Amino acid sequence: MGYREKCYKNYVSTQFGFMHPLTKKEYDFNAKILRKRYKNILPKTKDAKILDVACGSGQFLYFLQKEGYRNIFGVDISPEQVEKAQNIGIKNIIEENCFAYLKRNQKEFDMIIASDIIEHFYKDEIILFLELMFNSLRPHGKILINTQNAQSLFASADRYIDFTHELSLSPSSLSQVLGLTGFVGIQVFGEKPIVHDVRSAIRSFLWFYLKAVMKGYFFIESGTGRDMYGTPTIFEPRMSAMARKKK
Repeated sequence: MGYREKCYKNYVSTQFGFMHPLTKKEYDFNAKILRKRYKNILPKTKDAKILDVACGSGQFLYFLQKEGYRNIFGVDISPEQVEKAQNIGIKNIIEENCFAYLKRNQKEFDMIIASDIIEHFYKDEIILFLELMFNSLRPHGKILINTQNAQSLFASADRYIDFTHELSLSPSSLSQVLGLTGFVGIQVFGEKPIVHDVRSAIRSFLWFYLKAVMKGYFFIESGTGRDMYGTPTIFEPRMSAMARKKK
């Protein structure tokens, strides 16, 4: 058994569970945050067929269920996480390797969500993963990717927090690999703090000014405020990317 199989078999009890209690209270709280962050980019019709690939404990699927989406599916390789998701009441979630699942489901989905997964792959695996997602989308279908941001000030903290992480991408390299695998309309943006109470409001206020300082430093260093590919700088520790299949 390789290190991946060992880690994912016990992922909740040896890694994920230390940071997340996986109670209904946590699921409900995260659903509120996800609603504020992503509601406007979800499909308008509640019958859209949506896949959360490498869905983990099903936090995004729980949010989609609460939003009334009726045609959602999840797949993850970790038996502990799948069990947690099923116990909380999430439907249509199975334990399976995401590569095998995508290969079996071609041109099936209107939207595919991939949160906190591409950093677990090697470079060749990322290319294959994106190609399989592309092929699993219906014409004009779109993807949402959430991952670490290698451009952030403390990127190494997220890069090495999990033994199964293999690499981190910057906004430029993420855009590059999405274009390489056929996606168009690529947008990459930072995950800004979401205001939900007094403490988060203070954090958001402080982040606004800290980010301005970092942008100023980057402008002084680069002379443009953009990286070598012309991509705007993103300093949030996590970033998201939207892209679509043209046809």
